[in-house]
Amino acid sequence: MKSAGSSYDELVALRAKTVFERAKLAAASGDMSRLDMTAAHVLSLLERFPALHREAWATPSNAASPFARDGFDVSDGWFGIVERMSAKLAANPANHIDQLKEKWGRLTVYLTPLGGSEATVMPGEELDRAIDEAEEESERTCLVCGEPGTSEKRGRWVTVLCGSCVQLFNMAEACRRIADRTKDLDFTIFFASEIIQDVVRLALVHIGHAASDQRPASRARLPSIDWERLDRLKETKAVMGMSVDELWRFAGKEAPGLGRKLR
Repeated sequence: MKSAGSSYDELVALRAKTVFERAKLAAASGDMSRLDMTAAHVLSLLERFPALHREAWATPSNAASPFARDGFDVSDGWFGIVERMSAKLAANPANHIDQLKEKWGRLTVYLTPLGGSEATVMPGEELDRAIDEAEEESERTCLVCGEPGTSEKRGRWVTVLCGSCVQLFNMAEACRRIADRTKDLDFTIFFASEIIQDVVRLALVHIGHAASDQRPASRARLPSIDWERLDRLKETKAVMGMSVDELWRFAGKEAPGLGRKLR
């Protein structure tokens, strides 16, 4: 659970709570990043496989497992993969997950296989196969929405995204470019620089084209975005007709908020 408006002290207090407690808070507030696994899915996994994910009830500390601190550190598009893998691993109730995260565009799972009766212990090769199959499936599954995706380096990170989510990533990058180019400027400097204005106009056209490629399901996951307005930005004529005041308002007020929503 993340919130751009949270203070440092609030974030520290949140991180001191268990994974289960954070999921319950997120379910109540709806305060989630697009790149988090949804609270409903987290709680579903904890309810169905409590022994496997027992670290979700452990108090986070330096000595605790990474799972106790970070929980399901993957995006919602991999929920189905994690769910199917969990069902297999939970065949031995002594197993528990120490860490589950995304690393270099691939699901990465560390498991502690403990003892158990012969009837419940999963053979080592089956346990390894269940994890390997899940990790391999993640490499071709969009981490945001679960559609088929490709693994590529985008920006500073390797990510697995489908075409629509790549466009969302590109929109967020366009917002970042606007913010970087107008950082520390005042309106007088912006008004006098046609070069900077053209940078903003070009970024807006890119945002418009990326927005127009979004499927209904993709738009439905981000209901707070005015998609109709963004669609109109793909028309170069419409963007060129924007006044300097409109460009400045978008650069200073709208682009940062849009970028946060897209990320």
